[in-house]
Amino acid sequence: MNQYGRRAQQHWQEHRPGNIAEIDDPEVFFTELGADVQVEVRTRWTAACLAELVVPGESYLERVGRLQQMRHETEGEVLRELVLLPADEDADLADDPHFNDAEVAEEQWREQHLHDLLTGRSRPGDFSAAERTRLRAGAPARLLELTGLSDEALGEQGLL
Repeated sequence: MNQYGRRAQQHWQEHRPGNIAEIDDPEVFFTELGADVQVEVRTRWTAACLAELVVPGESYLERVGRLQQMRHETEGEVLRELVLLPADEDADLADDPHFNDAEVAEEQWREQHLHDLLTGRSRPGDFSAAERTRLRAGAPARLLELTGLSDEALGEQGLL
C-alpha cells in the first residue's frame, strides 16, 4: 500500500468508520485506492505541466518551485475528491442553505449509490439508464472510472 492508500485508510478509520465496516477487504480497497490516487495525481500534474507556458526570464529554480507548487495543488485536489471525504457526521447536507429539500434528497441518493459502487456492493448494471444518468451528473471523470460509470466502462458492458 502506498502513501495515499495509508493516508486514506487512516482518514477513513478516524472519520468514516461506518464506511470501512462495509468494505469486504479494506487492505485491497485502500491499496487500489492509493494506486488510483497516485495515477490521477501524476496524470493531472503532467497535463498541467504540458499546458504551462514558459515564463520569460524565469530561472530554473523559479520554474522548479512553480512546478512543485502545481504538484502540491494537484495532489490536494485529488486527495479532497477521492480520499479526504467528509466525516460521517459532517455529511449532512440538510443544514446547507444552498440546497432545497429535493436537492438534498438527490445528493444523498447519489452519494449512497456512488459509495455502494465504490465498495463493490452494487454494479452499474443494477441501475436503470435514468439512474445511471443521475449518478453521472456532475461527477468528476476519475470517480466515474472508479465506479464503472465512465463512458468506456458502460460501453463495454453494453449499458451506454
